[in-house]
Amino acid sequence: MAISTKNRKNLWAKSGNRCAFCKTELFNKKETQDEFNIGEECHIISSEEKGPRHKLLENFDTLDNLILLCRNHHKEIDTLIDTYTEEVLRYMKQNHENWVKNTLNLSIQKNSKPKFLVRITSGKELLDILSATGCRTDHDEIESEEEAEFIGGVAQDFLDYLDIISLSEPYQKVQISLSLSKLLKELESKGYYLFGEKKIENWTFGSNNKQQLEVATLVIRRVESEDIIKINLDDASA
Repeated sequence: MAISTKNRKNLWAKSGNRCAFCKTELFNKKETQDEFNIGEECHIISSEEKGPRHKLLENFDTLDNLILLCRNHHKEIDTLIDTYTEEVLRYMKQNHENWVKNTLNLSIQKNSKPKFLVRITSGKELLDILSATGCRTDHDEIESEEEAEFIGGVAQDFLDYLDIISLSEPYQKVQISLSLSKLLKELESKGYYLFGEKKIENWTFGSNNKQQLEVATLVIRRVESEDIIKINLDDASA
């Protein structure tokens, strides 16, 4: 078996694109804009009989048996198996994922009510916004199971596109732009508008690791939402 696409995406999302040990950013761009990836999807319990921490499992590629690490720490945990037991790694995995969640929540609370977000009306606009390092989403209070499924699916689509856009060739980006246009039309047909922006934010990881990250903010609002301010740009007096 192999790690499913769903489990792979969930692992990277829950880990915040950071090594569970040193918090190093795993997938990024150098100053030359060349992309590099030092992240490795590591098994806590090895499927190989002589592998680290091996024991019989029905499926070795489940999300709870995966931990995201940089190359150095992957080698370390598989070498020092007496130190990095199954229990220790599961604790570190959970602790890291909680840290990512709490860090993101703090950032959302700090930036949850931007003064203005512009409505996104084309797939090309949305493609540009999703060409970021990370993405946060917001929406109105959910009122039904059907709405929860739809809005949750759209939010997941944003994260999926975020994962693949940076790896896509120009031709593929054109196709993605078309798909995003269709997604926007589906949102509008169901009574929602999408607002968003992309900007550089200062983030702190650990005590001394400060970085500037390009973060996308996407907000789904019902068309009748009181938060929406309509401005007539054709009015010369505006």
